[in-house]
Amino acid sequence: MNNNSKVTQLISTMTLAEKVGQLFVLAFAGPDIDYAKQLVKSHHVGGFYITDDNAATPKDAKTLADELQHQAQLRACDAPLLLCVDQEGSWGILAKHTDLGPGNLALGKANKAELTEQMYQVFAEQMHEIGYNTLLSPCSDVNTNPNNPIIGLRSFGEMPKQVATHVAAAVRGIKRGGNLATAKHFPGHGDTHSDSHQCLPTVDKTLSELQQGDLLPFQAAIDAGVSLIMTSHICFPQLDDTYPATLSSKILTNLLQQQMGFNGLIITDSMNMWAMRKNYQPAEAAILALKAGAHLVMLSEEHYENSATDYKALQLATLNGVIHAVESGQLDEAVINERLHHVLSFKYDKLNVAKTPEYLTADDIEALIETAVSSSVSVLRNEAGNWPLTGREFTLTFAAHPKKYDSLVNSRGIGPNDPRSAKDTIIQDLQQRTSKVNLLPFDEFLTLLEGCDETISTPLVIVTEDYPLPGESFDVAEQKQLVQRALKRFGKQVVVIAMRSDYELTDYAELATYICAYSSRVCAAKYIASLL
Repeated sequence: MNNNSKVTQLISTMTLAEKVGQLFVLAFAGPDIDYAKQLVKSHHVGGFYITDDNAATPKDAKTLADELQHQAQLRACDAPLLLCVDQEGSWGILAKHTDLGPGNLALGKANKAELTEQMYQVFAEQMHEIGYNTLLSPCSDVNTNPNNPIIGLRSFGEMPKQVATHVAAAVRGIKRGGNLATAKHFPGHGDTHSDSHQCLPTVDKTLSELQQGDLLPFQAAIDAGVSLIMTSHICFPQLDDTYPATLSSKILTNLLQQQMGFNGLIITDSMNMWAMRKNYQPAEAAILALKAGAHLVMLSEEHYENSATDYKALQLATLNGVIHAVESGQLDEAVINERLHHVLSFKYDKLNVAKTPEYLTADDIEALIETAVSSSVSVLRNEAGNWPLTGREFTLTFAAHPKKYDSLVNSRGIGPNDPRSAKDTIIQDLQQRTSKVNLLPFDEFLTLLEGCDETISTPLVIVTEDYPLPGESFDVAEQKQLVQRALKRFGKQVVVIAMRSDYELTDYAELATYICAYSSRVCAAKYIASLL
């Protein structure tokens, strides 16, 4: 009996609750492994979204993965669980224990596809070692809108063909590293003015415009053999004037599957995000997503919902809502069976035959990250000859308000997840290396800007930073205002070092010296400190 026949026979023996549960990827708060195992045993879930909140060390992560998969093996439908993580470089889990490199925007700026492929191979290898089998990466969005509040550093850049090259390279690297890749957020989150964690954005583009831009990286991912594609909670009225992408059959079935030829698994972005919650009831959204073509409905319990609601009750209500929709005739069980057949066939084909990664050595990884960082840091302006500062005394300050660093890691372990800021790393490294730096604390920086007669005799180096989090923003607008005030006071003495994207540069017409790292990661900060 072939695999297809086995899956058909298996589905015929499953209860409706067992079928529906397999189509959900859920999350759980903290190290509550008993609840997670109960979701597998009693509610038959098909996978989990995992963060540092669930397992804060590689050892704990391995234990968690092993116990969850063991519980899944005890079911009549013994298909492996999808254990999904936001390991995408600019975002990631276990940041102090794994090698994340400088992030996507830096890799895009370095523009060496082999670097991107190897970096993503590292992500996959290190997650495979733990037992996490599905990377929710690469982020395949194009930075069409430089003011996009949630993509930015997560994108490979603003040029669609170049982004497509790196997305395909990332997919190849993940596959070689023994993991499943996920291209997101289809059909593109790079041209929004808002964050779908907070509201429901709209992108008013024609299909032709999308095909020439936002869709190119997704087609490249499909051609490279990507396993999953994640939907976006965004309205594209010229494609569907009724539903956002996650709930649109015109976008998920007609466009993604039929026109673009994707035959892997379609997974929704988190249905807890306010783009969904403010506009649809939980069960309603799940039903619409399945009807539209989604195979997996993800509730990743964003931290703001988890802390404000009984998320366990919401999970159960959503599962039961889908079951009731089938029982009442609102949702045809044939839809459930079709989605489930695709999911189980995929799992038995892809996860039961585990691929052994082609492990890179620790020395290989160190050299890889050094190359990625050094290839991406760019001197974009040097009109006053202030750079390099080698051997010169200079004054160093940081434009971000000190309180903003308190939320580099949020309460659910989602986002950058590295408590080591670029600021702390640069200061620590410089204190070990040189005595030529005059460190100017934030309050003294403000005093300097407010003083009418205050002057400085050395270059004033201002570091700007950005750490995008789901539903939260770093104070980039306030930083920009401080830099502009400094330029009015000190002109060509100002040197800006950006531990972020370079999209702020258009607002600094008078700035003479600008160096961009395209990253806020520790590895990039250490390299900047060495240059200083």
